[in-house]
Amino acid sequence: MKKRKKNNRLSFLTAIVCLLLFAGVLFLGMKNYEPEKSENPVQGVNSESSLKGYLGRGYAYAGSQEDASTGEESSFEEQAQILEDEPEEEPEKKKEEAQATVTPEPTSEPEASQTPEPDSQKEDTQKGDTDPEDGSTGEDNDSSKDNTIHYDKNGDQDDDSRKETPDQDDDRNQDGAQVPLSATPTPSPEPEPTQAPEEDHYPTIATDLADGETVNAAYRTFYVQAVDWYGNSLSSTALEVYGNGERLSSKGEPSPGILAYRLDLNEGSNTVDIKATDDEGWSTTLPTFTIYKGDESQEEPAGSITVSIEAGTVGLGTILPATSIDFYQGEQLSSVVLRLLQNSGFDWRNDGSATGGFYLKAIGRGGITSGASIPDDLMAHLTEVNCQLSGHDANWLGEFDFTMNSGWMYFVNGEYMNIGMSGYFPADGDEVRLRFTLYSGADLGVGDNGEVWGDW
Repeated sequence: MKKRKKNNRLSFLTAIVCLLLFAGVLFLGMKNYEPEKSENPVQGVNSESSLKGYLGRGYAYAGSQEDASTGEESSFEEQAQILEDEPEEEPEKKKEEAQATVTPEPTSEPEASQTPEPDSQKEDTQKGDTDPEDGSTGEDNDSSKDNTIHYDKNGDQDDDSRKETPDQDDDRNQDGAQVPLSATPTPSPEPEPTQAPEEDHYPTIATDLADGETVNAAYRTFYVQAVDWYGNSLSSTALEVYGNGERLSSKGEPSPGILAYRLDLNEGSNTVDIKATDDEGWSTTLPTFTIYKGDESQEEPAGSITVSIEAGTVGLGTILPATSIDFYQGEQLSSVVLRLLQNSGFDWRNDGSATGGFYLKAIGRGGITSGASIPDDLMAHLTEVNCQLSGHDANWLGEFDFTMNSGWMYFVNGEYMNIGMSGYFPADGDEVRLRFTLYSGADLGVGDNGEVWGDW
């Protein structure tokens, strides 16, 4: 009897232990249990979002949201529901299905796209052809659409175009896509006021040439003056002067803006062509001049001038009083002065030649500097500026005599000419003065940098 009770007690304890073990296993299993989640059929949308839930066959906004285009609130009252079990489809097919469910029907293009387009673009738009570059139809929000959106100068958009823009709750918008609220019509440009035709700005050209003239000389020196529309004289670089088909270079500028050219004449007829072009590109071409060469032995003077030689700065006064001398057509002043010196019994030294680069270095004659001395008041100026004194020759007067800043200068009609004698072509009646300076013209009233001591 005792043995039976002992066996019953053991069986009871064993049952309790087994029950406790089962309960423990059951508890652990329930603790680790997680309900199976349904796979999100639309890529990029989270099913646990508080604003989204299952709706129909795809995802859509299940809460209220502010409409992107009108600013009004729209709500979805549909209850989220679980999709029925269906055979699994490829993600792309499910995505297309979801998009088809939510995407609104396309409407006609709003009046926003009223910006004038080239004919070629209009044809492509009307035909509905795909973009030739990427083959897209224009329905997707890709970067190719940026080329067809137009905004006005201030970047403001038209309110009317916003009202006509259809609502778009399209979940297809992916990262990086930019969808404008609406296109903005660009107003048609107002017609520009009619502008008066641009006034002609052609330069003017003057010359002493005469078409058909006969010259009894071996050459013809002529003058050209070109002025732009604003009245500015044009330099030699703006002129194209051709003699007998060859371009001529300027021989000098007798007076401001007037350029001299020399044409060596051939037997018979000769031609001269002149063209001027200003800085703005306006150009003027004169008709061709025809010049005939005549008998050189019958050449006549073109006029006469007077020439004097003065050396008051060394106390010699006037060495040669004003003397009249004829000059011939196209003759340079250097040539006229040399002929005068020769006719008057003077010698000379020079650099260059009578036709180019001429510089009169010294004039010579027996005892020309006899009795020469620098006036005291002029010597005071020379001493003040520490001018270096030098010796001199009794028979010559020229550069570096008496001082290291001395030399010959010439004036025409009272004006100092800052060009060489070979660059000046005299005119009838000119008064020419050759004057000796001890300090670069300061003692003649035309010193460098405005330094003037007087007029000796």
